[in-house]
Amino acid sequence: MTIKEYWRKVEQLRKRINRKIHEIYILRQRAEGMSCGETDSDSRTASPEHDRIGNAVCEIVTLEQEIKETQEEFDAIIAEMQSCIQQIEDADARDLLTKRYVEFKPWKTVAAEMFVSIRTVYNLHEKAMEKLLEKVCS
Repeated sequence: MTIKEYWRKVEQLRKRINRKIHEIYILRQRAEGMSCGETDSDSRTASPEHDRIGNAVCEIVTLEQEIKETQEEFDAIIAEMQSCIQQIEDADARDLLTKRYVEFKPWKTVAAEMFVSIRTVYNLHEKAMEKLLEKVCS
């Protein structure tokens, strides 16, 4: 998997997880606005309101399971990248690649944490990528 494919895949998975979390939030907001008490205690027929609450709960449970599965896929991809990065001998290269591709920090933050300029971090990145592609994941 190339770095571009990796980046695209993890971004896709992160967006999918966030979208599902937002859907759960919306469903919970809607469910909180519904009444769950029945007016006739002897009634054997479920009210339409009760069915809507039940449906919302089922949707939430389904979305939570989908989030769990997507998170597992996300974690596996990240672990694979971490494993590749850890095989690089140069500690600075490992640090830079970890900050960018495991922690997903923006370039400006990576540069600041490494106490270098943006231009320098780009140059270091290019060298680190060569090491990654040559020795580990090619």
